[in-house]
Amino acid sequence: MDRGQIITIIFGIAGFMGIFMFLINKRIDSLEKRFDDVNRRFDDVNRRLDKIEEDIREIRQLIYKSLGEPAKK
Repeated sequence: MDRGQIITIIFGIAGFMGIFMFLINKRIDSLEKRFDDVNRRFDDVNRRLDKIEEDIREIRQLIYKSLGEPAKK
């Protein structure tokens, strides 16, 4: 093998690795965006559940007041 062939092989391998790493990084970025979207959805669901719990507590207090029973805390 002469120098030209060795340099060609090295640059070929380096090019292949560069393309491979580019695609991996692109995939990781895509996954990060998906995780951000999923986290945002979970946060939204948690806020809704907190609101529902608050409404249930309010309704419970109104029922206790209307029945004349002491409110439980």
